[in-house]
Amino acid sequence: MSQNPNTNSNQPNDQEIFYGKPVFEYTSNQAVEDGILFDITAVDPQWQKGLFNYVTVNLLHSGYLNKENKINIPNLLDLLNQALQIVKKETNNFTLFDTFFSGSVELPNGDSQKIFIGQNETGKFTIMLPDDY
Repeated sequence: MSQNPNTNSNQPNDQEIFYGKPVFEYTSNQAVEDGILFDITAVDPQWQKGLFNYVTVNLLHSGYLNKENKINIPNLLDLLNQALQIVKKETNNFTLFDTFFSGSVELPNGDSQKIFIGQNETGKFTIMLPDDY
C-alpha cells in the first residue's frame, strides 16, 4: 500500500489510517521484474494515457503470446477493449468509480474466461485471472 505520489508522504493514506503502516510492500514494478506482471506501456508508451497498465503473465499465456513468446498485439488490444467494456458497464459509463471489477472476456481461442480488474498502487488497473488475485 504505497503512498499516492501526488500527496504529502508524511501524511498517512486512508489504508494506513484504517490498518496502520504496512509491514511490507510489494510494488507492481517489482512484480514486473519478477515476471508476474507485464507492463503494457512497454508495447506502446502512449498507452500510459489509458486505464490499464499491467496484465498478469498468467493471463498472457492464455493466447496473448505468439510462438516466440512475444506479445500478440492485436489479441492484447482485444483484451484491453473487452476489459474496458467491463469497467464501462460496471461504472455506469464511467460515472460511478470503484477499485475492483470482474467479468468475462473471450480469449483468442474463443473460450470464455473470467477476469478480475483491480486498481494498483499507481491508480491505474491490472487485468488478471482470478487465480492471480
